[in-house]
Amino acid sequence: MDVATENKRVSAVQRYLDFNVNREKDLQEIAMLASVICNSPIALITLMDYDIQLIKAKVGIDATVMPRSTSFCTHAIEKDQIMVVNDASKDVRFASAPVVANDPHIRFYASANLKSYDGYNVGTLCVYDTTPKDLTSQQMECLAALANQVSHIMELDRSLTQLKKQNAVLREVARIESHELRQPVASIMGLMMLLKENPYTEEPEYLDLLDKSVNQLDERIRKIVSHINHYPE
Repeated sequence: MDVATENKRVSAVQRYLDFNVNREKDLQEIAMLASVICNSPIALITLMDYDIQLIKAKVGIDATVMPRSTSFCTHAIEKDQIMVVNDASKDVRFASAPVVANDPHIRFYASANLKSYDGYNVGTLCVYDTTPKDLTSQQMECLAALANQVSHIMELDRSLTQLKKQNAVLREVARIESHELRQPVASIMGLMMLLKENPYTEEPEYLDLLDKSVNQLDERIRKIVSHINHYPE
């Protein structure tokens, strides 16, 4: 994967790092289902950052992160199809990996990718076993379906978080409009009435006040624009 694509992929990963607690419970249930369906004692839902593999749900292990350099999943996200390793001890990519050569002596691995809404492989739903084996076509279909559900849950959580942020911005804009724009607008309107009533006045304080009110209004408008521009896409 080229550097530019990897940077975009990791940027997509960043959108899904923080989950609502209830969403994490949903992910945990899916990991349990993957473990049962694939008859594998270990099941993980992971997100792949630059150097580490972040574990968002797990069955059979206690770890929360793994190094990417020795990860099975770093190979999995390079392709779009399900990845199956029947016996890792006989696979040159993994035979020397710590979890293969040492305890727990992993042999079997299978995974389906998690996709962001814009098409990047951000992580995996994966299962492991300590004995060599294979999956049936039905088990692979189920693993892929569960991975799709994880992707949907992650995107739902991201969208809801984004909506909450958007609502916060709109509330702040409404506050600025109601509390900060009305004062300079009222001042401008009052001064305009005075000028209309005295069209030939040369009172310099009128013009000074008008100039001040216009500048205040301009400042408030800039503040609103700033809030809108800082809203995350």
